[in-house]
Amino acid sequence: MQDIYLKLMTNKMYHQYFKEYKNDPDLYLDKAQYTDYVYTQEWVYNYIKKQKNLHRICLAIMLDTQIIGEIKLCDIIKNESATLSICMKNDNYKNKGYGTIAEQLVIDYVFNKLNLKTLYADCIITNTRSQHVLEKGGFKLIKTENNFKYYKLDK
Repeated sequence: MQDIYLKLMTNKMYHQYFKEYKNDPDLYLDKAQYTDYVYTQEWVYNYIKKQKNLHRICLAIMLDTQIIGEIKLCDIIKNESATLSICMKNDNYKNKGYGTIAEQLVIDYVFNKLNLKTLYADCIITNTRSQHVLEKGGFKLIKTENNFKYYKLDK
């Protein structure tokens, strides 16, 4: 398998990532609300600004030299916890094990570099791929509420 690794996301990398991003219909409970994503510089600029304002750690999932996904660490509480979000850029990179490898890399980063004790994750109930990856990585389901499943992994 090719080399999968994580790299801090830069503004330039975000633009590269979103130029090939495809919206995932599995992320919509009501499929009628699904729309195709269309890249614009303004949209990406606003997305980057939001991530910075929320003090998130944003990492690119790299396949050799190509950005294939994004990992965000949200709601970070120093020495305590964070919430994980993983998104692959399009269907070309799903169901190939890349998300599982990236999840293991970010778990190591969170527990051994950031020295956090707990990692949380959540996903919409229709996103069974994400649920499978989380459970395979050791996350335990802690509750289902308002169309979301919530997971927890302790160090």
